[in-house]
Amino acid sequence: MVNSPKTPTGKAKKGQVAVRPDSGSIKACFPRSYFDEGKQMKLATGIPMVDGWEATASKLQRRLQIELEEGKLSDGQGNFNLGRYQEILEEYGLRASLRSPKLTVVSDDQLPPKPELSLLEVWDMYCEYRKQGLRETVYENSYQGQYRNYLESAIEATKSEDALKIRNWLVENRYSPKVKNLFSALSKAYQLGIKNRLLTHNPYDGLNDEIMTKGAKGKKQNEVENDNDVLDQSKAYTWDEVQVILDFVETKYPHWYNFLKFKFLTGCRTGEAIALMWQDIDWENERVLIRRTYDRVTKKFYPLKNDKTYKGEECRRFPMIKDDELWKFIKSIPQGNSNEIIFKSKTGKVIDLGNFGIAWRGREAIQTKGIIPQLINQDKLTKYLPPYNTRHSFITHAVFDLGIDEKIVSKWCGHTIDVSSKHYQDVAIFAERVNPHLPQTTELDILKQQLQQQQELINKLLADKDKK
Repeated sequence: MVNSPKTPTGKAKKGQVAVRPDSGSIKACFPRSYFDEGKQMKLATGIPMVDGWEATASKLQRRLQIELEEGKLSDGQGNFNLGRYQEILEEYGLRASLRSPKLTVVSDDQLPPKPELSLLEVWDMYCEYRKQGLRETVYENSYQGQYRNYLESAIEATKSEDALKIRNWLVENRYSPKVKNLFSALSKAYQLGIKNRLLTHNPYDGLNDEIMTKGAKGKKQNEVENDNDVLDQSKAYTWDEVQVILDFVETKYPHWYNFLKFKFLTGCRTGEAIALMWQDIDWENERVLIRRTYDRVTKKFYPLKNDKTYKGEECRRFPMIKDDELWKFIKSIPQGNSNEIIFKSKTGKVIDLGNFGIAWRGREAIQTKGIIPQLINQDKLTKYLPPYNTRHSFITHAVFDLGIDEKIVSKWCGHTIDVSSKHYQDVAIFAERVNPHLPQTTELDILKQQLQQQQELINKLLADKDKK
């Protein structure tokens, strides 16, 4: 329990605010002496009654005590200033209580009325609860980004907050695995509300049970960055098509050329290419070090180990054989300071993925045709693929065209593959010596060469014998 300084009886001193559990929820309890009503003032705070609630309650208590002593919680006529109280809650991110019109003064023996919470208020309450346990990128991109956008879109499209209507619309129009995750989280959000007596039932209980993990008719699915299909050749450009794209970009969009070519030559993720710095180019050991990524929402750089995708790796090593294509390409770029990013926007700043996306796919509203649509109209390409599929194009080229072992390619590019840890480590050591841009010689090829050489030697010996 978090109170202000207490007397030997355990009660707060006269004139002190207390923030504590009361009738199943966390309430702010204000002293009688400050208001003309002469009643104990108890108001819901919106603090979830879960482990760790005391820290938030303690901060709120100190703030309310200062506001009370400065007279800001009084309307000047001896009445409680409910508007100011709501503003303070909003500052502390306790939004679950803000839109409730039922916050009232209650006596000691009364229970506060249950607030009516909208779907988005329930979601925001849950996000606030989960915030401390999530990586910043996951919180901003998924919980307050993609998942919240899904809910807003569904509410707007259905003109309703009916759980079944929301579910059916999202299943039909958004990426199903994400929708399944969202409904699992929504069910937990409502359970949290019920536990804290803010809600009476959970309309999302079990609604994710029959959602398939594949498909979705919405266009948004095509833009999802997903490594599950990196060996699907239908989702990659052929290497001849890659050359067509690069030639076109070099002529028409030269400021995007280096960035795009690096993505095609390495298969790295977009955020990794944006975050590459000159200190990551290891000329001596002939390799590129992939050590961080850039997040477009938070606009921050993060080490790879912060993302579960990389299984805790702090660095990936991509081979850059001396005087080969990748080596010469990076050498051709004017070098900067060690902590300077290599690929920049037209204005010399960090690349904005939104601007790159517009250049790639076009945008009718601003009369931008787009790289890929123009090439399709010229019959040089047959299909549109998102920018992320530059990664697919490299991987399928390396595996199917050059014959490089998939385990080696997976180590270069950091995508998951089912193989034992020991064998994967052996592959990792070997991978740094493989040229990613030359066809690989298999054991069968070597054997064929040896047999051919032996046959040539036999033929020569026979010819010499005949001469004698």
